Amino acid sequence: MTAERAVDEYEWLGKKIKAEGEKEALTWLKKARFGAAGEKADRGTVVHAAIESYFAGKPLTKEQLEDALQERRVPRSLWKSTGGMVAGVMEFLFDAEPEVLWSEATVYSRTHGYAGTADMIAKVMVGGSVQPAIIDIKTSKAIYDDTCLQLAGYGHAEFVGRDDGTEAELVPGHDGPIVHGIVINPKANGTYDRGNFTLGPDQFEAFLATLAVAKAQHSGAVERSRRPS
Repeated sequence: MTAERAVDEYEWLGKKIKAEGEKEALTWLKKARFGAAGEKADRGTVVHAAIESYFAGKPLTKEQLEDALQERRVPRSLWKSTGGMVAGVMEFLFDAEPEVLWSEATVYSRTHGYAGTADMIAKVMVGGSVQPAIIDIKTSKAIYDDTCLQLAGYGHAEFVGRDDGTEAELVPGHDGPIVHGIVINPKANGTYDRGNFTLGPDQFEAFLATLAVAKAQHSGAVERSRRPS
């Protein structure tokens, strides 16, 4: 992302180097990726909101989508590609015809003490038969392998928490965890890439290890471990 910003702003960056020196230009470059990441994260939020509206039977019009982008302060240069990404997700839904059981569902594990929100829990064709799967939409540049950790956490959760405070099964009548994960990476041109993941015991064990590290950092255990000589 830093390299992309350098290329996008190369003329301005050259002037900055001449006017302020290399040190100032490097300082700007080191921070540049965070601004770009924030803009693209906001775009991803709008894409997810558009899909949620579609599931609710109220698909966004072009004007409503643009209003949402403006509200999130997404640069206009990203508006057209955002529309393409929404179209890409729709293309997947038309191609795969998933039976969506839950959309934007918050899942919980009391045993391991975590929760998270899955984009979709659905029944969909996997390997020649219809199987329950965790489906996640990623508006990132590509599909990354470590996404399987997040999906494994969702798939091995114990229940869905409804808005009214009650609990429900992830997949009614299905015993055990969900072991199939699908990542949809929509593209600016209205197409999509699909990544299929196994969410088995090995992936869940790796997720729990990552969770343990995160909890240790959050609790301050890592910082408190250092002692004076």
